[in-house]
Amino acid sequence: MTETGQNQPRLEPKAGDEDFATFRENGIYYVDKTEYLKPLFCGTNSRFLLLRPRRFGKTLTMSTLRRFLEMDYQHPEDTSRQQELFRGLKVTEDSEFCEKHMGRYPVVSLSLKGVKGTGFIEAYRSLAGTISKLAQDFRWLDGPELEEDEHDFLNMLIKYKYLRDPACIDYVGQSLSFLCRLLRKRFGDDRKPVLLVDEYDVPLQKAAVGGYYEPMSELIGALLGDVLKTNADICKGILTGCLRATKEGIFTGLNNLSIDTVLTESESLCTAIGFTPDEVRAMMDYYGLGNLYEKAREWYDGYSIGGQDLFCPWDVTSYVKELSDVRDPAAVQPKSYWNNSSNVNIITEFMPRLTREDSDRIQELLAGKSAAVKADEGMSYGTLRLNNLSSKQFWNILLYTGYLTLDERGDDGVNRLRIPNREVLQCFRDNISGYYENSGSNEYGTLVRNLIDELLAGDSKKAQGSLRTLLRGYVSLRDNATRAPHENFYHGFLNGLLAAAGDYISDFQSQADAGSGYADITFSSYDGGSSVVIEVKYASDAKARLQDLASKAIGQIEEKGYAAALRSEESDRVVECGIAFRGRECAVRCKELLPAGVQE
Repeated sequence: MTETGQNQPRLEPKAGDEDFATFRENGIYYVDKTEYLKPLFCGTNSRFLLLRPRRFGKTLTMSTLRRFLEMDYQHPEDTSRQQELFRGLKVTEDSEFCEKHMGRYPVVSLSLKGVKGTGFIEAYRSLAGTISKLAQDFRWLDGPELEEDEHDFLNMLIKYKYLRDPACIDYVGQSLSFLCRLLRKRFGDDRKPVLLVDEYDVPLQKAAVGGYYEPMSELIGALLGDVLKTNADICKGILTGCLRATKEGIFTGLNNLSIDTVLTESESLCTAIGFTPDEVRAMMDYYGLGNLYEKAREWYDGYSIGGQDLFCPWDVTSYVKELSDVRDPAAVQPKSYWNNSSNVNIITEFMPRLTREDSDRIQELLAGKSAAVKADEGMSYGTLRLNNLSSKQFWNILLYTGYLTLDERGDDGVNRLRIPNREVLQCFRDNISGYYENSGSNEYGTLVRNLIDELLAGDSKKAQGSLRTLLRGYVSLRDNATRAPHENFYHGFLNGLLAAAGDYISDFQSQADAGSGYADITFSSYDGGSSVVIEVKYASDAKARLQDLASKAIGQIEEKGYAAALRSEESDRVVECGIAFRGRECAVRCKELLPAGVQE
C-alpha cells in the first residue's frame, strides 16, 4: 500500500488500470509489491516465465518492472524519473539494488493480450499493429550509424500500412530480435536490453479456439524463439501468461527457461501477484470498509499459491470501487467481476463432453469438497480445441486460469483442487444452469428430445441408452451444501430434463395427483395424443438388480392407477415407465397401457 499521512489526499480506488506510472501520478490506491522486483529480476534465470490466473495483476507487475528498469534514452544517466515514481515504496529500501538497476536498461516491452482475430489474417494484422506501435516508440534509433538494411528494416516495422500485408510476415517474426540488436548496438554490452512480454499465450489460445493454430504458432515461435533461445542481445527475458505449454515450438531447446506456476513451492514470488489478506484488510480499512472485510474474504479470497492465501486483485478493487461509490456500502451485495472478464466460457463449452468421473468431480466441488486431478505441465495449445478437449486438458485449464486452486499436494502430480471462493462457485453454477436452460440449441437439448420421443414410443432399450448418456454428464445444482437424499437428486435430474424440453412436451407435472396417489412425473406429447407416467426407484442395495426395481416401479403405477387416470379418451395412449437408479447407472422399463376396451 502507498503510504498516506493524515494531511495527504484520499487515494482513489480504481480497477482496470494497468500502468504503474498512472497509479503513482494520478492518486490511485496502490498495493506496494515493489519488494518483489529484486527476486523477479535477479532471483530467476535469464529467461523466465511467470504464470498466474486471469485478472491477477500480471500486466501491472510487468509495467512496474518496466518503469523501474527502463532508462531515460535521451539522458541515460538520469534516474530522477524513476526515483520520483518509486519514492517511499519498499524497493527503495534496498539501495544497492536500486543503484545498480534502477533506470539502467533499455527495455523492449509489449503485451500480446489484444492480439486476436476470427482468422489468421485478421490476427496477424492485429499482431502487426502491436509490433508497429512498439517500433514507433524506437524510431529515435534511426540515424547515420545504422546500416542501410537496418534503416530499411526499422522503417518497415514503423509503417503499419506496409506491415499489415501478410507478405511482410517475416519482418514481424524477426522484429523483437531486430530491435534488441539495435539497442545493444546503441548502448553496448554493459547495457543489454531487457525483454518483457505480457500475456505471451493469448494469441495461441485465440488461434486454438479459432482454428488457425498452426500458422499462429509458427509466427509466435519466430517472434519469441530466436530472441529467447539464441540471442545474446538481451540480458533478461521475462514472459507472463496463464497456461504453461512447454511443448510449444517457442520453448523447444530453451534450456535456461525458469517457470513459476500456480503450483509453485517456491516462496520467493508466491505473493508477488495477488493480494494477501493483510493487504486487502488495509485497503478496506483505508476506505472505512473494514466491517465488510469478511464478506470480501468469502467472495474473493481462497487462492493458494506457494502455500500463501491470496485474493484476486481485480475482484477486490472492483468491489471496493463499487462500495466507495454508494451511500450505504453494507447494502451492496458482492457479485462476480472475474467471470465477466473473459470471452471464452470453458465450463459451458466442455459440458457436452463430461465423463462420469468429470461429473462426479464437479458435483464434489460444488458441495465444497476437493477433487483429485493430475497436473499436465506439458500441455500444448496445438491440441486445445474447445470442441475436442480431453478431460485432462479441461481440468488443467480450470486450474491455471483460476477456476480452481490447490487444496492439497499429492504424489506423482496428482493434487487435490477446490473452488477458491463464492464468486467462482457462482460462476460454476451460472454456467452450468445456463447450459441446461439454453439447451434448445445444444447437444444436451438434442439428447433430451430424443429421450422424450423414445419414452413416448415406449422403447425401453433406446430410452435407457439416452438416459444413461444424459446421466453420465449431469451436474446437480440442488442441495450441494448438504448431502441431499438420493431420491431428490434423481427427481431433480428428471425434472430438469423435462423442464429443458420446453414446448416439445405438454402437461408436464411433478408429483401429479393421479389415481390413488401421486405419480412421480407425468407429461404428454406436444399434441396431447400420448402421455407418459414415470415412477422412480433408487437402489440403496448394491446387489439389487436395477431391471427388477424398474419392473417394481411399473407395478406400483398399475397398483395405484396412475396411468389410467391420465386417459381422457379411449384413443389416448399412455406409457407406464419405471426407472431405477444407482450412482450414474439406470434401468428403464416401458409398458404401454392400451386404450379402455381394448384387450391385450
